[in-house]
Amino acid sequence: MNAVAVIYVNQHLDSLRAENHRNRMASGVAKRSLRSRISAAAASLGIVSADTDVVVPRLTNYPYGG
Repeated sequence: MNAVAVIYVNQHLDSLRAENHRNRMASGVAKRSLRSRISAAAASLGIVSADTDVVVPRLTNYPYGG
C-alpha cells in the first residue's frame, strides 16, 4: 500500500511541476538576475551614483596591515 501512495504522490508532484512550468512559459516575462534587479532599484532610488571612481579611504597607519 505504501508503494502505491508514493507513486500517486510522485505523479501529483510531476503534474504540479508541469503546470508551474507551463505558467512560467506562458507569462513570457524574461527573468532578470538578482544583481540586475538590485542595480536597477538602486539606480532608480539614486543610491548608486553614476561616477565610476570608487571612494575608498587610504589605510595609512593601519595597525593590521602595510
